[in-house]
Amino acid sequence: MFKLRKQLLIGMTALSIAAMGMTAYAQADGANGRQAPTPEQQAKFAEKMAKRQAKWHDDLKITPAQETAWQTFLGKIKPVMPAGAPQQRPDKEEWAKQTAPERMEHQMEFLKRAETRLAERTAAVKEFYAVLTPVQQKVFDEHFKQMAQHRFGHRGFHHGGPEDRP
Repeated sequence: MFKLRKQLLIGMTALSIAAMGMTAYAQADGANGRQAPTPEQQAKFAEKMAKRQAKWHDDLKITPAQETAWQTFLGKIKPVMPAGAPQQRPDKEEWAKQTAPERMEHQMEFLKRAETRLAERTAAVKEFYAVLTPVQQKVFDEHFKQMAQHRFGHRGFHHGGPEDRP
């Protein structure tokens, strides 16, 4: 009898805590959690990016003859929002008003823009990769491998690639 009562008490406590958490979440400011970065955040990001690029430059041991290709490469892979580009994501009210086909069209447009950006970056990588020595190419490959592991690790894709599968 006491065991059942204890289990009920524990269960009710857990439900109460969960309910409080949900009400606190529901009382949030209503934002979708992704606001535009502040100027301070943009400056901090630019500073981090410059440090990473400097380290990458040093790790690759870019020669003076390769410097122009390096600068061209950095210019081509730099994330840029094209002037007059449509907003990446509609606000909640606009999204709620859209029909399912309209939402799918919006997603397809986004994916097409993403594919175009990826194709441009791939071409830039191939162009720069051709300028590197075999030793530099190995360093470059390792950098991209680590970058992918870092990126996917932070988004919940903790499983390995094909080489890690049985």
